[in-house]
Amino acid sequence: MQRMRTEQRSGTDRRQSRRTEQTSLRTIVERMADGIVIVGLDGVIRFTNPAAQRLFGRSAAELHGNHLGFPIAADDSAEIEIVRPDGIAVSAELRAAPLEWEDTPAHLASLRDVTDRKRAAERAQQLEEERLARAEAEAANRTKSEFLAMMSHELRTPLNAVIGYAELLHLGIPGALTEEQRTHVARILTSARHLLVLVNEVLDLARIDAGRLAVEHRNARSDHAVDAAVAVVQPMAEARGVSIEATSAGGAASCAMYEGDESRVQQILVNLLGNAVKFTEPGGRVAVQCGVSAESPADVRLRGNGPWVFITVEDNGIGIPPDRLAAIFDPFVQVDTSHTRPKDGSGLGLTIARRLARLMNGDLSVRSDIGQGSAFTLWLPAATESPGSSGSPAGSTRDDNRLHGVADVGEVLLRELGSVTSAFVARLRADQIIPSAATLRFSQLADHAATYLADLAALLIAAEESRGRPTSVASDASEIQRLVAERHGAGRALLGCSREMVAREWRILREEVESAIHRHASSLPEAGLAEALALIARFIDQAADVSMRSLTRASRETGAAARTRPYSSANE
Repeated sequence: MQRMRTEQRSGTDRRQSRRTEQTSLRTIVERMADGIVIVGLDGVIRFTNPAAQRLFGRSAAELHGNHLGFPIAADDSAEIEIVRPDGIAVSAELRAAPLEWEDTPAHLASLRDVTDRKRAAERAQQLEEERLARAEAEAANRTKSEFLAMMSHELRTPLNAVIGYAELLHLGIPGALTEEQRTHVARILTSARHLLVLVNEVLDLARIDAGRLAVEHRNARSDHAVDAAVAVVQPMAEARGVSIEATSAGGAASCAMYEGDESRVQQILVNLLGNAVKFTEPGGRVAVQCGVSAESPADVRLRGNGPWVFITVEDNGIGIPPDRLAAIFDPFVQVDTSHTRPKDGSGLGLTIARRLARLMNGDLSVRSDIGQGSAFTLWLPAATESPGSSGSPAGSTRDDNRLHGVADVGEVLLRELGSVTSAFVARLRADQIIPSAATLRFSQLADHAATYLADLAALLIAAEESRGRPTSVASDASEIQRLVAERHGAGRALLGCSREMVAREWRILREEVESAIHRHASSLPEAGLAEALALIARFIDQAADVSMRSLTRASRETGAAARTRPYSSANE
């Protein structure tokens, strides 16, 4: 009997101890941050702590007695998705372990919310995929740009040959042409030059996209860029019956100094003026205005605090629809997208113009009204030095008196043409600037120097006759000088000349021209002599720059052709 009572007491003590342990376990489980679910072997939920209830979005009464809905495997982990009553899904990591709960075998399932961790991992993976896709796109874009640059060079070589031979035919050098033949050759020239412009635009865009287009950052006068651009576009404007007026916003603004690449600024202005003339009806007007502004409009993207030089090209043409204003700066976009549009073009001009402006730390903005016209404004950083310290020729204001006597200097240059050319060739031979100069013919050394000087003289005469205003004669003269300079550089590249050699050639030519003019100084007006010499210096410096660029380009193309030429043996 005593032993029975002892065993009963022992069983009671064990049950009390087990109840105490379960009570302690329940207290611990209820305070845990992870969700704890006690699930019977039949899959029915028997207990949940507050963390599990928050995870499921349900109360204990809603959970207890229901199936968990997920398979339980002891000593294993799995990721499950829980859909709350409000439709929000959360991810949880489930771990299970066997235990006895209220004297019944069961499983303890631990649930940890891993939604944020999973989303972070997915976001990291997405970012990595985006990075790889961006890298692939950039590589593809570079490959495209390199291909376009290479193909543009390959296209320019035969195009230049077509233009060159067509010009020879048009001049009648191989033989006299009939009027009908001359008309056909003129059409060939026009089409070839237009195609060359398109190829050059594609080349510029490809070089910009590939990061290979470098621009200079020098101080230059805004009125010089405007005058040069107007001179180029003036013949087209005269043909269409459109007038071009250049004004300044303030007395000193006409010679406002900007910091940038003068040739690229001229390129931008030629494009803007050409578009303005093209989209303005006959009898219309195109106005160019220069000025300086301490601040820029809010819609212009500029770096720095200013001040800024602005050049606005405004027309009273057809205007641009508001929904097309932003798109006109995209590549290959035209305002009129129909197949029967009356205006030709590649749709690259404005794209290149804005990118060139931004390469010079400036920008290109636009405002337009349908039927009222458009106004494009080129913004450039103002130069730090004053216009008076620019080193520009004295007396370069726009008054007519400064040009008095310039035509006389041009006539002197025409008379001295033969002596200047002979002296120029003699110095090239004596100084041995060009490799093998002693063995080259006179015509090879002169290389159209007489043509260049005759055109320069004609330009001086036209400048005084037109009182400094842009004319078709001045435009043609500038184009001829540019063409001669380009051909000179390309020809010197074939002789193995360097940039220093070509620069020295042009300095010698300038010295001989100045020497010939000074011999007649006593018979020339002092102001006209000074202005003419300043103009001659400027034009020869520009020609030297064009010539050296042409030499560099020709040397690069020759080198690229040599690298891509198929291998051939010495016996072939």
